[in-house]
Amino acid sequence: MTCLALIPAGCKEDSISQSNKMVTKEEMLIDRADSVTVILSKEGHTKARLRTKEFIQNEEAKPPYLDMNKGLKVEFYNDSMKVESVLTAKTARFYTQSSNILVQDSVLVVNDKGEQLKTQQMVWNNDLQKFYTQKPVQIIRGTSITYGTGLEANRDFSWIRIFNQTGTIPVEKDQMPPTE
Repeated sequence: MTCLALIPAGCKEDSISQSNKMVTKEEMLIDRADSVTVILSKEGHTKARLRTKEFIQNEEAKPPYLDMNKGLKVEFYNDSMKVESVLTAKTARFYTQSSNILVQDSVLVVNDKGEQLKTQQMVWNNDLQKFYTQKPVQIIRGTSITYGTGLEANRDFSWIRIFNQTGTIPVEKDQMPPTE
């Protein structure tokens, strides 16, 4: 392995001593980048666009992952490239082999109808194309607010299963049981 160090002329002695700092093998295995956009596609169709301010990749980890510790925004698209939902969170870990993502801290998902999901932790399972959490959740649909602990939902939140549900539960008129 060849190493090259460039030391600009006119450096102070302190900055020269910094260039002699040893880098550990573990630090060499981690890639860092700022202001990153990742496009996720399946069978040639764009499914999501992920943006983050900081991107830390560790391909040597088992399983390999990407950490986003300075916020992220994910836009999920339908087949017509229309945004179905937008997910934001303060931190996330993206598993590169499975394309699953664990989002944490102030997780907010807003779908194209303006409905909102709030929680502190959620997993996107790419194979099943579903969100999951076992944490407390809050769903806001218009003036209706539903609470629960645990959730399973599809990408655009048109189908949601809330576990241990409380609060106002919206029911469509055609889903009401018949009255005698």
